[in-house]
Amino acid sequence: MAEVPDESKPSYSALLKNRPFSHLFVGQLISQSGDAVFDVALLWLVLATTGSTVLVGLTQAAVLVPAVLISPLAGVYADRVNRRNIMVVSNLFQGAITAVVSVLYLLSSLHYAVLIVLVLALYTGAQFYRAASGAIMPRMVRKGDLGAANGLFTLSQSFNQLVGYSAGGIIIYALGPVVPITYDSLTFFAASFILILIAKPYGVPRGASSDPTGPRASFSVDFKEGIRYVRGNRLFLEIMVLGLLVNFFFTAASTLLAPYAKFAVHGNASTYGFLLSAFALGVVVGSVLIGKVNFRRYVGKLVFFGIMGIGLLIATAGLVTSIPVAFADFVAVGVVLAAVNVPISTVIQARIPGEMLGRVNTVLGATLAGAQPVAAVLAGVLAGLTTVSTVFIGSGVAAAGATLALYPVFKELVSAQY
Repeated sequence: MAEVPDESKPSYSALLKNRPFSHLFVGQLISQSGDAVFDVALLWLVLATTGSTVLVGLTQAAVLVPAVLISPLAGVYADRVNRRNIMVVSNLFQGAITAVVSVLYLLSSLHYAVLIVLVLALYTGAQFYRAASGAIMPRMVRKGDLGAANGLFTLSQSFNQLVGYSAGGIIIYALGPVVPITYDSLTFFAASFILILIAKPYGVPRGASSDPTGPRASFSVDFKEGIRYVRGNRLFLEIMVLGLLVNFFFTAASTLLAPYAKFAVHGNASTYGFLLSAFALGVVVGSVLIGKVNFRRYVGKLVFFGIMGIGLLIATAGLVTSIPVAFADFVAVGVVLAAVNVPISTVIQARIPGEMLGRVNTVLGATLAGAQPVAAVLAGVLAGLTTVSTVFIGSGVAAAGATLALYPVFKELVSAQY
C-alpha cells in the first residue's frame, strides 16, 4: 500500500486496516475490559472481607506505587528487549496472578497480606506492558496517524471503564467477585495470543543493534541515559513541571469525588457511579473528536487552553448542587481531558528517539505520578477542615491560574508541534 503523506487527514479506518496496529488495539481492548471489572471487584473484595476502609486505601496505594517505582525500570527493558515479547509475557504474568487471586478466594485462603503481595505483583507486571505498548506504537503507524492512534486507545480505555464500572458492580452483586476476577484473568491470556500475531520486527527498538551478541551498555547506563535525556530537553522539563502542578490539583478533586457526590450534590453511592460514568463518557466523546483533528501544528496551545478549561470546570463543579448539572459538568471535563491527553501523548511519542521511547516515557510518567499520593492526603485533610466544595473550587482555580501564569514562560511547550 502506498504511503500516505503526513499532512493528510488522520483516519481511523486506515489505522484499523493496519494489521500490526489492529492486533495491538484489539489485544488492549480485550484486556482493558477485564481491568475495568477487576478494579471494582478488588476494592469490594477488600471491603467485604476486612470491613476496613483503611485497608481499602492501602490496597489502592499498592495499585499506584508500581507506576512511580517500577515504571522507569520497565522503560529501560522496553528499550533493550523486543517490545512485543514484553507485552506477551506481561499479559501471561498478569493473567496468572489474577487466576491465583480467584483460586485462593474460592479456597477461602485469600488472606489480606497475600492479596497485597499479589496486587503489587500484578501492577508491577502492568508497568512492563505499558512501557512496551507506548514505545511500540510509533513503529506501527506514521506520524500523521499518531494522534488518531492515541485517540483510539484512549477511546477504548474509556469505553471499557464506562461499561465495566457499571457491569462489574452488577456482576459482583449477583454472583460475587470470582466471576469478574476470573474474567479478567481470561482476558489477559486472550490478549497475549492476539499480540503474538504482531511480527517480531515491530518490537525491535528503532536504532537497536541488529547483533544481540555484540557489546551494549549496561542497565544502569541505559537507565541514567533516559533521565539525562529528559533533563536535557527543555520541552520535556516544561511538560514535567506543568504536569506535576496539574496532577497535584486535579488529583485533589478526583480523590474527593465520592464525598462530593454525597455532600455537595446530596446523592448516594449510585450518584458516585454515575459521575464516574459521566467522566468516562466525556473521554470517549473527546477521544473520537480529537482523533479526527489534525492538531500537529498547535499541540502546545491545545494543551494549555485545555488544562485551563478543565480547571474552570472543576471549580464550577464546586458550586453545583444539582446532580444533572454535575453530570453534565463531568462529561465536559472528560471531553476536554481527552483533548489534552491525546495531543501531549502524541508529541512525546513523536519527539523521543525510537530506541529511547521506553525509558524516557516511563521517566516522565513516574515523575508526573509522584504528586498524586501527596495530593490525595492533603485533599482529605483540607476537606475535613473546610468542605469538599471548597477543595474543588480551590483546586480548579489554582490549576487554571498556574497554567495561565506558565503560558508566557513555557515557550517550548506553547509552540510544541510534531
